[in-house]
Formats: sequence, C-alpha cells, structure tokens
Amino acid sequence: MDQLLPRFVSDVNPVALYASDSRDPHPDRPWLMLNMVTSADGATSASGVSGGLSSPEDREVFAAIRAVSDVILVAAETVRREGYGPPKTCPEAAEARASRGQSPRPRVAVVSRSLDLDFTAPLFDDHPPPMLFTVADPPPDRLARAEAAAAVHRLGTHRVDLPEVLRRIGQSGARVVLAEGGPSLNGQILAAGVLDEMCWTISPTLAGGDTPRMTQGAPPRIDRLKLVRVLAQGHTLFLRYLAH
Repeated sequence: MDQLLPRFVSDVNPVALYASDSRDPHPDRPWLMLNMVTSADGATSASGVSGGLSSPEDREVFAAIRAVSDVILVAAETVRREGYGPPKTCPEAAEARASRGQSPRPRVAVVSRSLDLDFTAPLFDDHPPPMLFTVADPPPDRLARAEAAAAVHRLGTHRVDLPEVLRRIGQSGARVVLAEGGPSLNGQILAAGVLDEMCWTISPTLAGGDTPRMTQGAPPRIDRLKLVRVLAQGHTLFLRYLAH
C-alpha cells in the first residue's frame, strides 16, 4: 500500500499509520471518526450489504481504523444487515492498543429506537456487553430483553439523542469513537455537527441502483473538509479528511 498524500511513501503499514494520528477528545465528548466504503458512483452497499464493495485491501485499512477506536458506534439496521459480532484485533494492533492503555479490542455501541435486535446473536455475548442507546420509552417487551443482554441507556423522546450518546460514551472512559453507519446514523452525525474525521474508501466499482448516499436524512448544509491523507492499493483509494 502506498501513501500518495501528503507525500509519496511506498509500502506503508496501515496499522502503524492510523495509530500515529493525533485524536484529542473534546472537553465534553470523545473524538468522532466516521468510516465508510462506497463505490465510485457513490453506492454504500451492493445487494443490501457493504461487503460487496469491499476487498482485502479495504479490510486491512478497516481493521487499522478500528484498532485506534475505544468504541464502535453503529445503528441497529447495520447490525442486522452486516451480521455484527464482537470486534476482532490482530496481535500487532492489540499490542499497540495495550501500549496506549486501551482495552484489547473496541467495545460496540448500538443505536436503536425500536430495539428490534436479535439479543441471542454473538454480539451480545461479548464482555463487557455492548452499550445500547435507545429512546426514553422503547417497546417494553424488547426493553426487558435488551436490559438482560446489554448496557442500556434511554436518551431522547422521538429519536435517540446523539450528542448525549457521545457524552455518555465519553463518561465510560472512551477517547475515540468510530461510527460505521449506516447512512441514517451518519446523517444524524452530520446534523449534530459532531464529526471530527472521515475515512472514506472508494471502491473501484460501479454499483448503480438506488442505495442511499453516505449520509441520509440530514438537512442540507455545507461542511468543509480538509483532505490530509490519500492511500492507494491497486485501484482502491483510502481518503482521510478532517472536519476542523
């Protein structure tokens, strides 16, 4: 894998590279990263899942980005579609995390208004269990099952209060949160103005269809980004933007 920007470097190590980036938490919340893969024509999934757009190179960078996070934030629909399980960490990344005082692997946090989740899935066998953020009054039968399987936080009336989610995650000791979508959660992040870093993989594919854009549901706005790094492997590009 080569670095094209800010200067050309051949054969870079993604795990070491992403770990070397500075990510200072805010006074009231953690640093928030967003990582997504899209096709060259902007599709966020193929046949309903993002895996169709991925590649071995993308999975390598995906693992490197995950390795720097304390918490992985994801919406329930993405958990269902992508079959989320407990995060895995390679020995190199685990050693680097230990040197930074992090847990061996990230913890998962799920955002779900309806709590329509399979609480028997492997994700909910993790230790510590996932954090689960829902509204103040979710369906009572699902709430009981959720509380038996996860650390439940009830925030917001009609939709989950995302800025408060980040504050609660920060109170758990997390300094870096990685959001992995889907597009509706990304739209809430954009609307709340809490994005610090965007990692975007552009797959050398054309997908067509009517899959959502990377963000969905946010009101129209223009937020300027700064392109700070470009990596390339084969025909796949990996872009790192900063929002501030």
